[in-house]
Amino acid sequence: MRTGAGHGGSTVEYVLGIDVGTSGTKSALFTRDGKLVDLAYQSYRIDYPGEGRAEQETGDWWNGLVQTAGLVVRRNDAGDGVAALSLSTQGGCTVLMDGSFTPVYPAISWMDRRAGEVSLQLQEEIGVDELYRVCGWSVVDSLCFPTLYWFRKKRPRVLDGVRYFGSTIDYLNYRLTGRFAIDYTNLALTGFLDLENRGHSDRTLAIVGLARKNLSEIVPSGAVIGRIREDAARLLGLSRRPVVVSGAHDRYCESIGAGAVGPGDCVLGAGTSWVLLAISDGLLFGDTGTDGGFIRSIFPGIHPVENRFGLMTVVPYGGNSLKWFRDVMRPGCPFEKLNEDASKIPAGSDGLLFFPISSSARGKGGFLNVDAVHTMGHFTRAVFEGVALMNRAHFDLFGEVGAGVKSLTMIGGGAAGVLWPRIVADVCGVSVRVPESREAACAGAGVLAAFGGGLADSIEEGSRLFAGPGETVRPEPDETRLYGDLYENYMHMIGRI
Repeated sequence: MRTGAGHGGSTVEYVLGIDVGTSGTKSALFTRDGKLVDLAYQSYRIDYPGEGRAEQETGDWWNGLVQTAGLVVRRNDAGDGVAALSLSTQGGCTVLMDGSFTPVYPAISWMDRRAGEVSLQLQEEIGVDELYRVCGWSVVDSLCFPTLYWFRKKRPRVLDGVRYFGSTIDYLNYRLTGRFAIDYTNLALTGFLDLENRGHSDRTLAIVGLARKNLSEIVPSGAVIGRIREDAARLLGLSRRPVVVSGAHDRYCESIGAGAVGPGDCVLGAGTSWVLLAISDGLLFGDTGTDGGFIRSIFPGIHPVENRFGLMTVVPYGGNSLKWFRDVMRPGCPFEKLNEDASKIPAGSDGLLFFPISSSARGKGGFLNVDAVHTMGHFTRAVFEGVALMNRAHFDLFGEVGAGVKSLTMIGGGAAGVLWPRIVADVCGVSVRVPESREAACAGAGVLAAFGGGLADSIEEGSRLFAGPGETVRPEPDETRLYGDLYENYMHMIGRI
């Protein structure tokens, strides 16, 4: 995909924002003031070698980076102009390396659940609540920490000869610069971050038998890691050696790229899952567990912007609810038609309620209050509304810990149509901004590159430039009142799902 004309041979300064995701890598070339010049994407596979297993080849990450970044550089003749680059990456993957930083085993994906076999043992060593207070995450079967615990207990010989333990971003930073470096947002998802002290957690390291020398060094997001190696520069078509700037986890990069960086701001990544990241000016923790069937989980972290923190939460089956409904109930129906049909139904779907799968403690979902007046259009709109109502429940979680949402920026597939941003604004009672650019993760990495490369005075300044213009949907008071009454019933009924 090419989005702008090249500037062949000019002295324009560029930055590269590279998003290394679960299923593929995107590389975006930006001017220093945030204009998207070009974009390229390359997919790669996820292997499932057994039940609960999910693995990837680290070489695929590297090849995806080289091919996409090299493409946008070469076809815009930008080799002389790239001043800096930075990475946005998936978090929570585990890479086992020998003394020369060569992987000795496939990368264990964040989707892998093998550590569930030893979760009870691990909880005897460090409880879920203690782990949550250490690194901000309480999940005990997907972080690097429990994965390595599984290897120690179940496959210890695999670790023979392994000297370094990394994840996606520090492995790629090493290949780019020769420096094994990670940022706070990604270190949190390894389970080896001490949030309070902003360092490695001696507690979790001791449980799996590691020392700090076995892990990457911490370089805060936006700080320079080093210049790109000569061999990597050649592969990317760069005739000068730009600086590589420490990046961030993709959700944090999205917040920067979408312009949501101030206290009270929140970015909603409306994809397969709906992931919310609220911004606060203090480190805040919530209570884990369930309340009336509703799963309560908020994950705090250190935001790349100085003196800012993030609070992340997930509506697990957000966007996938609409896909499931389409595939099962209306196979082959274009999503545009779903939007059109749902928009003809009044707010509240005449009492029909939809609960996304995995929104309750039992993991179930479904429709309630089905009546003879309900048409397929009602069922369709109820899906849109049910996901938005669950989104509001997560807003309430933010409010309970002192991080009330004042403004929402919505990105991803769910933001592409007119209807869902409108419903979210009315249900949650906040204005919803939809940025013009759809590449928030790449843009966030681009901002960090611009800041670290000396092309932006601050991450906030870069965020405003790279986010660009957008449309704002403001809540309608009458609709918000209607949804407020519906929400009370919704939360009362969720325990029955």
